[in-house]
Amino acid sequence: MIKRIIVLILIIFAFKGCTKDDICPEGTATTPNLIITFNDIVNPANRKQVEGLSIVTNYADTLEVLARTTTDSIAIPLNINSDTTKYKFIRTTITTTDTIRNVDSIVFVYQRNNSYVTRACGFKTEFDNLDTTLEEEGTENWIQDIITIRDTINDENEAHLTILH
Repeated sequence: MIKRIIVLILIIFAFKGCTKDDICPEGTATTPNLIITFNDIVNPANRKQVEGLSIVTNYADTLEVLARTTTDSIAIPLNINSDTTKYKFIRTTITTTDTIRNVDSIVFVYQRNNSYVTRACGFKTEFDNLDTTLEEEGTENWIQDIITIRDTINDENEAHLTILH
């Protein structure tokens, strides 16, 4: 009986030590991801899926952000410790005789704006003046053009960029 009372007292003190600021609420705005849609180069108003898309970056160590998938939109993080982020967009096409990998590199340049949210949530970063540069590879690029829709990244409600391929 005494053991149960001691355990109950310990549980009460453990929960009493938590305050509302110790937990970041689910709906709290945090650092937004960059939203990219993929559209058809022939008809830019139409979405077009990318088959076999993988995305890697090397701003920390080489990190795979997206494993090979087929999609027409993605959400990727930007580096909050630097004003640039470089991603390699890899399209893998598998034929009956070969596997073809085409790698295009995009550099994102922006200005960071950090703001304090709460003690539990910490800081969030918004990105302003987004500029993109596709590293040219001549006729080897599978990405044909990049259209900036919004150059401020402060939410994930709408796309920020459209990639035409």
